[in-house]
Amino acid sequence: MLRAGGKPSPDAVHTIDGRMAGNPTKRLTREQALRAITEEGIMACPYCRPDTDLRVL
Repeated sequence: MLRAGGKPSPDAVHTIDGRMAGNPTKRLTREQALRAITEEGIMACPYCRPDTDLRVL
């Protein structure tokens, strides 16, 4: 998974092969991606749907 956007607030979590990620991106572990989406309130990309891969619906 990737977290797109610069600091201090990333704009979305994307799948590795998601075309919307752009630059800069930071590779996340599964646990970090889950935390970003479920606890930190960072949006899951509605196009590449990392929440589906993570089974967060």
